[in-house]
Amino acid sequence: MLANRYYESIKLPKSSNLRESVVVNNKSMQMNSNSANHASFGFFLLAIYTFLLLARPHEWPIFDIEFPLLRTFLILTFFSYLVSFRPKIWNVQCTLLILLLFSMLLSEIRAFRYFSDLSKLIEWINANIIPFILYFSLLSTVKRQNVIFFIFLSSSLIMVQHAYSQIQSPTGQGWAESVVYRYDGGGESVQARFVGTFNDPNDMGMFLVMNMPVAVYFLLTGKGVVTKVGALASVLMLCMGVYWSGSRGSLLGLLSVFFCLFYIKFGKVKAIILASISIPGVLVAMGTFRKISKDDESASQRLTAWYEGIQMLKHRPLFGFGKERFLEYHSKVAHNTYVTVMAELGIFGYVMWAMFMITALYMLLSVMKCNDVSPGHEEALKKEQVLSQYLLVALIGYAVTAFFISRSYIMVVYIFVAMVAAMYYRVGKITPLSLNGGIIRKIGGLAVLSLGALYFAIRILLSL
Repeated sequence: MLANRYYESIKLPKSSNLRESVVVNNKSMQMNSNSANHASFGFFLLAIYTFLLLARPHEWPIFDIEFPLLRTFLILTFFSYLVSFRPKIWNVQCTLLILLLFSMLLSEIRAFRYFSDLSKLIEWINANIIPFILYFSLLSTVKRQNVIFFIFLSSSLIMVQHAYSQIQSPTGQGWAESVVYRYDGGGESVQARFVGTFNDPNDMGMFLVMNMPVAVYFLLTGKGVVTKVGALASVLMLCMGVYWSGSRGSLLGLLSVFFCLFYIKFGKVKAIILASISIPGVLVAMGTFRKISKDDESASQRLTAWYEGIQMLKHRPLFGFGKERFLEYHSKVAHNTYVTVMAELGIFGYVMWAMFMITALYMLLSVMKCNDVSPGHEEALKKEQVLSQYLLVALIGYAVTAFFISRSYIMVVYIFVAMVAAMYYRVGKITPLSLNGGIIRKIGGLAVLSLGALYFAIRILLSL
């Protein structure tokens, strides 16, 4: 504020070079603003790509298109972004993604594979790095962010509708895929799933969990009765979708999301009271999913996989066994995202991945705590702060769910983080934000500490 007053007090002569530079800067800002408009076609392509990525209509039996639509729209969107006149932007998370790619290469070398199969690394570039850059760069306004949110929520509701068709079918056959039958815990249970990326019930359940804050966001910020009723119906449908997924990790993630939402709306005390009251109902719901105990086959397998993950880290501590190589050394997946990253990428890769996620958390908290904004941008900051709350809850839902399922590299998570980065960049234009070297070093320290905490937590669970 003092700086603003100082600049306001300066009287510039009409012929001064300083005044001319101010005019030039204003013109350049206008050019940048106009260049952002040139990227509107790129955003249009990005919206189509998002729908294809999530809803995957080209994989529905009614269409069953063999043409690589996803890859085509990704290339077109990226090309449109490159040729646009808008300035190209880069942040620390882009660098961390590149370092993650480097760690994967080192893992391959350490395993003496010498790049015999680079498909998983190429997939990382196509499925994570390029989309992250596109979402980070093209979500230049809150309105664009809301469009992507709407596509996310619409896609999740398509998944729920498909789950309903599976559950209602006597053969378990939906219009896009069949149900998964499980027999652990002493009885048969049905788990609904979708197609493509969400073919696994855990993937679908996690996606629905991360969309719950999106539905509540539209419920509380949307205008008009139709919008609010639709958002409320979406909340109820997402709850049913998580239940039909049969994913216990997703159920726990959903509970964490609701706790955070109640915390935001009603405060800590009421949220804790509600959590305490709901515990019996939670236990009943969990029991209907599948029996939970140490004797549960699923639980036993998870503990065994976590133990194997620790052994893999001890054997190759620096660079791990390689991306998506866990199953090559153990019969089951780790059922824990953090263990998967630790075992597959080693200490170096885990720290990069953890820094990527923790940086997003820092960005969200920075925006939420911000109270110094240039005049005339108060309303814009308020909208961004509201948005930051629901993005934070979505990532918390992922963090909880990820402890029970192995979803280290799924694209949806990286898109959400890209949304966070885009929001941070937008806010940085209207208020000073700092992400300097000192803060990055602290984030790195937290990432290392999280690895130590994970190791000891698993050791404690194994000793029970």
